[in-house]
Amino acid sequence: MSLKRVWLFLLVGLVWAGCEQVNPNWKEEASNPEFLHRSLKKLTDVIVHDIFSPPVASRIYVYPSVAAYEILQNGYPEYVSLEGQLNDFKEVPKPEEGKEYCYPLAAIHAFLTVGKALIFSEDQIEEFEQQIYQEFKDLQMPKAIYERSMAFGKQMADHVLAWADKDMYKETRTFPKYTITDDPARWKP
Repeated sequence: MSLKRVWLFLLVGLVWAGCEQVNPNWKEEASNPEFLHRSLKKLTDVIVHDIFSPPVASRIYVYPSVAAYEILQNGYPEYVSLEGQLNDFKEVPKPEEGKEYCYPLAAIHAFLTVGKALIFSEDQIEEFEQQIYQEFKDLQMPKAIYERSMAFGKQMADHVLAWADKDMYKETRTFPKYTITDDPARWKP
């Protein structure tokens, strides 16, 4: 074999090895609702582990769910944004026009990022994040779409967390705890 052919063979091999392997079915596979179901289950497990009261647990469910919905609705024209429908929920981030996204990945990232910010056992969510993000990578979507989707998820999470900071929750933590008394003026069960 001539030296020219060896170089040509090596060049073709390097070009082929450098090409990104893309799964033509990544969109359908990424749309599997089990990704969101498992994320919700993980958040539930952490809420139980951290022993949150029902009102606080409901807050922990709402904000991540709003973040995930706001992203997912971009892929479904029949769904309507919650912007303007929820108190002070405005100027919601939008996907960049003409760019492709994996909305399920972005939604999971927003959901887990917001959820992690509202619980104590962040390490449990972080372990789960590593696993689920690897599963999305294993779908072999184009790298640019993966990165753009993760960035959009982070952007939505930051927006929802800033909105959540205005709900007076932190202020309620400074109120004195209610003490049960035998005072006849107090309601009794």
